[in-house]
Amino acid sequence: MADFTEAQAAVVRIERAEPGRWDLSVISDSGVTMGHGVYLFEPDRDDAQDEIAGAAEFVRDYGFHFEADAVVADGPDAFWAPLLPLD
Repeated sequence: MADFTEAQAAVVRIERAEPGRWDLSVISDSGVTMGHGVYLFEPDRDDAQDEIAGAAEFVRDYGFHFEADAVVADGPDAFWAPLLPLD
């Protein structure tokens, strides 16, 4: 678990680093990266469902989740979604 409070974690950011790799970050409400992970996959399986599933698993380890329909594009290869605490 990370050493930040539920109130500090604001979003998960998903960025394509290269074919077959997405970098995942938990970002605080003040813009500080508070957790980082990597989602590796076969480049031919590069679709929205796989990235969202990988990001959901990543943030679950930090005690959060996000709504798939809340994911917002932030450029051609970057996305973010607001985090919600696990119930």
